[in-house]
Amino acid sequence: MDISYKLKKYGTFIFIFLLVLVQLLMRAANDIENSIGDGAENRETLGERLYSAAIKQGIKLSSPYMLYLSSGGKSGVSYQISKNMPLEQYLLLEAEDDGHMTEYRQPSILEEMAVTENSLAYQNSLAKEVAAENQEANITQNQQQQELEDAVLTEDTASPNTFVPVQAPVAKYSEQQLGEPGFIKKTFYSEDPTTQIRADQLQYNTLMGFDAGIKQDNSNIQILVYHTHSQETYIDSTGGDSNTSIVGVGEHLCDILRTQYGFNVLHHTGEYDVESRDYAYSNAMAGLEKVLAEHPTIEVMIDLHRDQTNPDTKLVTTVQDKPTAKFMFFNGLCYTNALGALTNLPNPYVQDNLSFAFQMQLTAEEYYPGLTRRIYLKGYRYNLHFRPKSLLIELGSQTNTVEEAMNACDPLAHIIAMVLNGKNKE
Repeated sequence: MDISYKLKKYGTFIFIFLLVLVQLLMRAANDIENSIGDGAENRETLGERLYSAAIKQGIKLSSPYMLYLSSGGKSGVSYQISKNMPLEQYLLLEAEDDGHMTEYRQPSILEEMAVTENSLAYQNSLAKEVAAENQEANITQNQQQQELEDAVLTEDTASPNTFVPVQAPVAKYSEQQLGEPGFIKKTFYSEDPTTQIRADQLQYNTLMGFDAGIKQDNSNIQILVYHTHSQETYIDSTGGDSNTSIVGVGEHLCDILRTQYGFNVLHHTGEYDVESRDYAYSNAMAGLEKVLAEHPTIEVMIDLHRDQTNPDTKLVTTVQDKPTAKFMFFNGLCYTNALGALTNLPNPYVQDNLSFAFQMQLTAEEYYPGLTRRIYLKGYRYNLHFRPKSLLIELGSQTNTVEEAMNACDPLAHIIAMVLNGKNKE
């Protein structure tokens, strides 16, 4: 069975080969006849002509023949014959191994059209993607450019001396630290030798649990600023000019609270220490009662002072490149070590006053470290009993300049606004 198959196989091959050879020789002979008439111009011998014609006809014959064979399936007699021919075998191996087109296997017109269409579709898709990416990039770039231009415009239009409120805390205390009354007392308070604060008054949850937020809208008076000691001045104040005294600084603070933060503020400029400072708080009490009766919507009372320190003490720091007077919150405990609780000077808001001042102090330490001195604690009442949200502030001392005191009003107003708006608890 195998011998018969092989004989059949090779017999077929020999037959086809002889057939091709006869056709090749016949075409070569025909070319030679056509070229005999060339005469002297053709000096090739008969053998050379026969060889050239055979090669030429062989290429013409074999090229389409093998192209036909290679386009069919890989089975049958034609494939068996063609794969044994050296040239066709080489072409098949190249096509199978490299997968690329050769000059003997060019793509058809349909294939070229399909490739072209696919290529165009891909290019169109790619172009759309690129266009979308470019558009998105342009939008982002335009937004960034606009933000940059806005920032530059803000810088250009703002005065070089314009104060910019700090937008985020720059210092933080840990929960563990603030959970210890001993740490709070040592860090945030200075206790006068004549009085003493209890540990339960320094519980962080109590101090921060107080609701310091403003309740009334600004259609009515919300904040009262006044001066028990209206005659206090600074090192370069002009005599007789209240604009350069603590009163002028108070007006500047009120103006910032009004214009920058939208509060309705009343500046009470009553004078209670002209003849003597000894009874200034008693003298101020009647004036304050009258103001509060006229404006019952007042929630916050700020008694603004200028401190008295040693002549060689300078309470100054730098805030945004400007010399700024330090300030101090002050609390009265209605308690002395000698007399105990001062029942003749009752203040139902002692704890509220403590909490209000502590929230101010903590906010100042977080946003403007080093700007405040520690809260000073003393034994008397100091007219802080009129409202739960009552403050006594010592802004600078007699060794500070008016400019330094005025500069302090910007961060002070920001601190007050943050606490009254509840921003300090966010």
